[in-house]
Amino acid sequence: MVSIIRHLELTLPTSIGVAFPFILAVLAISGCAPMAPPTAHQYPPTTTIVLGRSTLPEHTVGTTFVYSDGSWEKVVETNPSFVIWETSRGERLLSSPDFTYRPARWENKNMKGYRFFTPTKYLYSTTQTSVWPLAVGNRTHFDEKSKWGIPGVYEKHAEATWKCSVDETERVQVPAGTFDTWKITCSRFNKMTRAGRAIRWEEKIFHYAPTIGHWVLFEQNYQAARPKVHKELVAILPSLSALGIDKNAIVGIKEHFQQTLGTAASGEMNRWTDENKQISFAMTPVATYRLADGTPCRRYEQRLDLGWQSKTYYGIACRGESGLWTIPRK
Repeated sequence: MVSIIRHLELTLPTSIGVAFPFILAVLAISGCAPMAPPTAHQYPPTTTIVLGRSTLPEHTVGTTFVYSDGSWEKVVETNPSFVIWETSRGERLLSSPDFTYRPARWENKNMKGYRFFTPTKYLYSTTQTSVWPLAVGNRTHFDEKSKWGIPGVYEKHAEATWKCSVDETERVQVPAGTFDTWKITCSRFNKMTRAGRAIRWEEKIFHYAPTIGHWVLFEQNYQAARPKVHKELVAILPSLSALGIDKNAIVGIKEHFQQTLGTAASGEMNRWTDENKQISFAMTPVATYRLADGTPCRRYEQRLDLGWQSKTYYGIACRGESGLWTIPRK
């Protein structure tokens, strides 16, 4: 069970809990035979996806991305050069919009760290430092120097080099939905040994979906005896207040969210509009499931139209004992 933290814009109290993770056997609410939950790589690897060249992602302040391990990341500040994130682990990260680079600065309640990046230099040339705009075959090669520690107590240093490549396009299904993605692989190597060989420390694979401007599937493998990381996108949550929506409209949107998930059939779109006809919130349940413990969950799509901006959000919500639908997160 995981708790629902109080900042969730489209749900209510912190006392609600839901079964997690989603990657469990589920049953269709209609009473059909057991079916597999929405997980990654359910499409044949030969599926051909055509995507235009994708530029660097742009994020909106307040947007929260929730993942299949219950963790989340929230955008707290952004400009063309950087994005500042807060995470469920209590970290604050300053990152480039290019997520193939690790955060340039990070801190938690105990430690701080910094990273510095430079192009890898060869005898007669300097390598590319970005795979953007994305296209299959794009490659980059850069060096990283890092330092971290407890201020005033100790400090450690490390050096590494990274190689990233855009490998292919692929259609991926995750709990939040089905997305056409770019597959980007990044490998981290230590500096050259005396034998002239570099040892790979880790490999990261991102499946980036340009329709939402974020990755939907992330895998991380280490050469050392560390557990593998596998995360899938569960939900994208807007911050209604950060978008300038007033309190009365927020209440109306939250009520519409609950009512639609509780009563609408899958595929049925319900729309809510504020009194001034300036805000339109369309909610569509897409599919319905039960977790192994019987908890009902629904995949949904939201369309929020503010006149000056329209955006679609994807996710899954589950109904708790109180009857409220909530997105599972730490």
